[in-house]
Amino acid sequence: MESDGLKLSKKIPTSIITGFLGSGKTTILNDIINYKEFKNTLLIINEFGKISIDHHLIKKKSDDKIVLNNGCLCCSFSGDLVKTLDDTLKLKKKFDRIIIETSGLADPIPIVQTIVSDQIISEKIKFKSLITVVDTVNFQNDLHNHLENFKQITSADIIFLSKTDISENNKKKEVIKELKKLNLHAEILDKNLLKLHEIKKIFTDFNIKKLTIQKIDNTLKTKSNFLHKKNFVNETKKVKSISINIKHNITKDGLKLWLNALARFKSNNLLRMKGIIKVEKKVLLINAVQKVFHEPIKLDKWPFDDKQSKIVFITKNLDNVDLKKTINVLNFKKERKNKINKLSFSQKDYSNFVNAMSKFDALTTLDR
Repeated sequence: MESDGLKLSKKIPTSIITGFLGSGKTTILNDIINYKEFKNTLLIINEFGKISIDHHLIKKKSDDKIVLNNGCLCCSFSGDLVKTLDDTLKLKKKFDRIIIETSGLADPIPIVQTIVSDQIISEKIKFKSLITVVDTVNFQNDLHNHLENFKQITSADIIFLSKTDISENNKKKEVIKELKKLNLHAEILDKNLLKLHEIKKIFTDFNIKKLTIQKIDNTLKTKSNFLHKKNFVNETKKVKSISINIKHNITKDGLKLWLNALARFKSNNLLRMKGIIKVEKKVLLINAVQKVFHEPIKLDKWPFDDKQSKIVFITKNLDNVDLKKTINVLNFKKERKNKINKLSFSQKDYSNFVNAMSKFDALTTLDR
């Protein structure tokens, strides 16, 4: 395990900045790119030909790669992100960080999934944060008419509000209220109230551990619970927050089985999931965005006053009862291997496994 941790520490931290068309993604990058901390940054932009990087930043160009005056390497990709990353990283073995700017019409989840799971590049880079820029003026129109914007918002770790200086007086409050309904886990910040060095810090020093602990604590204290209907999808599709405290023990086998089953059978209805849990003697942060389930992160100590594990979900068309009944799977434990029987699964293990899968309606799902 120590060698794995050492290996992970050498990976290049990678942030994604997304947001709907005209929200101000490129403006933010242009504002901060000259900071010395970004000197050794790889900047990858989708649909590069349609997006301008300020001309005074450009040093030289070679095919689809631009070296900026501050030492950044900027390149484009139009679908094959793995090839773009692999080719670029071969040119220079070590960058301090990577920033990927998506197209305004992009669903960011496949990009996150590529970074996390692709065998070629996941050994070299590590996903750090998803930053979404929200246009305060056009928020309602973008959200209710474009599914991509809904996905950009619900999957974000950080949300920057743009154009608050030109929006109506009460618009910002209304937008923040709606955003909190869609994403309890994100930090929502007004770009116009932040100094440039504070924006820069989001890209360089983002701490998902600290943010997750804070958000889970706040969610449980306020007992947030809501339903939110979307106009652009079927009216029966509802977004809901579900907070769960877990009193019983959680085993390594149980966590592995639960995460795998959740990803396989419930991910279509799971927008976000974050939790702080006790697994035997370890404290772990678990995190999932739709179909992307991140590797659990070990915490140094238990952050809450009580001793109960805590998980907060944001779901769509997933009933509280259906989700809560899966929680018992977390205490699943395999029997010790029988030296005579080389099979790692005993009959009792198999029976327990089938019972666990019934909590996820697995047989019903596979029959469809």
